[in-house]
Amino acid sequence: MRSILTLAGLLIVMVVALVLATRQTHHDFEAVKSVTFAMPTDAARRPFDATAASRLGARLADLSRQSDLPTGELRRAAATAAGWAAGQTPGTAAYHTAVNLRGAADELLAASPSLDDPHRSTARRLVAAAEAAPGAPGGGPPGAIGGLRDKLQEIQQSHNEQLQQVEHQ
Repeated sequence: MRSILTLAGLLIVMVVALVLATRQTHHDFEAVKSVTFAMPTDAARRPFDATAASRLGARLADLSRQSDLPTGELRRAAATAAGWAAGQTPGTAAYHTAVNLRGAADELLAASPSLDDPHRSTARRLVAAAEAAPGAPGGGPPGAIGGLRDKLQEIQQSHNEQLQQVEHQ
């Protein structure tokens, strides 16, 4: 009898601990969803164009296999994708696509003429992520966590572009 009461007491304690942990997890998840970055956007907002994004992805994939890269075209591609990202809400498929296309263009801007340059393989990976369906392997999940990851990636890309501009000048 005593062991049954001890077991029941232990079970009650475990249920209470589980409920408290669940509440804390829910609270933490809601806090992550509400995170916003006060960083001003560096691009003019433009509506997302899925057809143009698909063409841009194909073009960037093609350029990743060429030794001579057109820097002007790549800068325009990065600016276009940045504008698409600025016009979208983090956590959406369009935002994810725009951020990855911008990253691919930036990686190609940083690539050397060598076809084995790691920047080129990173650019191809980012194009594949941009073209993959959200939730598919490599496609990145839309939603709060995916949006936060994409927003951090966008901030890093913006910072890298600013560094490249300073080095170029």
